[in-house]
Amino acid sequence: MKVVIIGGGAAGINTATRLRRLDENVEIVVLEKSDEFAISTCGLTYYLSGVVKDPEALEGPTVEKMKQRYNIDVRLNHEVLLINRKEKTIRLKEREDETYDKLVLATGALQLRPDIPGILSENIFTIRNILSIARIKDYIKYNYAKEILIVGGGYIGVEAAEALVLTGMKVNIIEASPHIIPGLDEDMAKVVENRVRANGIKLWLNQRVTSFNNDKATLSTGGNINFDLAIIATGVKPDVQIPVLADIEIGENGGIKVNEYMQTNDGDIYAAGDNVELTNLLTGKEQMIPNAMLAVKEARVVAAHIAGERSAMEPVVPASILPFFDYSIGYIGLNEKMLEQQKIKYQKLHIYDYDFSAYLPGSSQMLLKIMFAEDGRILGAQGVGECGVDKRLDIILTLMQKHGTVKDLVENLYCYAPPYSTGKDIINNLGSAAESVLNKQIKFAFYDEVKDNNEVMIIDVRSKEMFDNKHLPNAINIPIEVIRSSLESIPHDKNVVLYCNRGRSAYTAAFILHNRGFDNIYVLSGGAELYWELEKADSAK
Repeated sequence: MKVVIIGGGAAGINTATRLRRLDENVEIVVLEKSDEFAISTCGLTYYLSGVVKDPEALEGPTVEKMKQRYNIDVRLNHEVLLINRKEKTIRLKEREDETYDKLVLATGALQLRPDIPGILSENIFTIRNILSIARIKDYIKYNYAKEILIVGGGYIGVEAAEALVLTGMKVNIIEASPHIIPGLDEDMAKVVENRVRANGIKLWLNQRVTSFNNDKATLSTGGNINFDLAIIATGVKPDVQIPVLADIEIGENGGIKVNEYMQTNDGDIYAAGDNVELTNLLTGKEQMIPNAMLAVKEARVVAAHIAGERSAMEPVVPASILPFFDYSIGYIGLNEKMLEQQKIKYQKLHIYDYDFSAYLPGSSQMLLKIMFAEDGRILGAQGVGECGVDKRLDIILTLMQKHGTVKDLVENLYCYAPPYSTGKDIINNLGSAAESVLNKQIKFAFYDEVKDNNEVMIIDVRSKEMFDNKHLPNAINIPIEVIRSSLESIPHDKNVVLYCNRGRSAYTAAFILHNRGFDNIYVLSGGAELYWELEKADSAK
């Protein structure tokens, strides 16, 4: 049997090596249209920043090693033009046709380059491969570039911004959406935006570039941004030109449609990587979920099925995380916009807490947000913070893949010691708060419901000293220590919002009032710290 794999990225190389481990006799050929093979594209911005000094560090096994170790024939600069499914042949550019018994489409995704006048100028780049980074670095070096414009505030745009700030550049990011990092909700994105601005990066939100003219970009709002070099980071789309020409079925989202064994509508043709649509565990619908780790999982399924095993690709929960200077930013599952589009009812809340015991040096706060259903199912989570965000989101993601509920968050155990966690971890607190909402013991209010709202009473339950130092507009001060003796000061006929710095004291005070018969009490989600973060972001726009 001869298996041909089109594409030498994560999906292609892992399909090839896994298949070889399962079957020593199958003939395996990998066709890669470029002269780069097995490149860690996720690491390209680290090469741009100089954190990765040698681009060879981003390269996986060489063509020679693939042949020597795995007996896999990797052919670079082999561009596929057409697939003849009936004859099982592959037409190559300026080369002889190739035959196959089984075919794997691992063509990945293409960097979007919007149709904007002037976008093909020599000082406008995309991030695609090692060569593209080398060209950017050379242009900066030989043209003394200092002013950088990044078009697109998604993961690649933000990562590129950090990389260029680290090299001494002045950076602007323009984003067409109301906030950066589209996978985040706006409130969590605003926390990140404050950190972006604090690192000297200027944000232009809700704006588009309408034209480029040498060293000037014209915006949809009529303004202009001067730049020496621009990077287009407006996202990717699945590379499906070859599958379309072969009449391979394409899904509603533009990716290749596959079954649980990663087979296309042609049983002898498989697909894996950023060009396929996967089933979202939470919605049951197909969507594009580009992710190197998923590409590896898909490759294992393809290899197993070709080798005669029945391993299947299970529905997945989307997940992403990125570092930004000393911050980690991540999200899993569905955000609020997605939940509303899917008409899924949900509750939400935010919690600040420490990554490990606060009495130890180096401990820092993180902010987690969770969305959950009326039956307790976890629908999504987001996190930002200096340390520990990845660990918590990984735990929540694992529970979500197992159809976990907020009760699982409460009961989750850890390898505890003060340098690693707190006695009751932020995840346990997140679950406890969510359970209290579902049990109708606690209600949460949110920034946009409280700001400039004269219809609610706002009570600061911190000490008088803290209140006098800084407090929310129109708030009154009833410290938690005297709240039981101040019940007559709290009305029953209007909504009352309690807050403290991070929400813990307000949460306790809310239980006191709930147990005293009040049913109009709300806790400000995320406390004053989140309120002030969001207020700061709004004032910066």
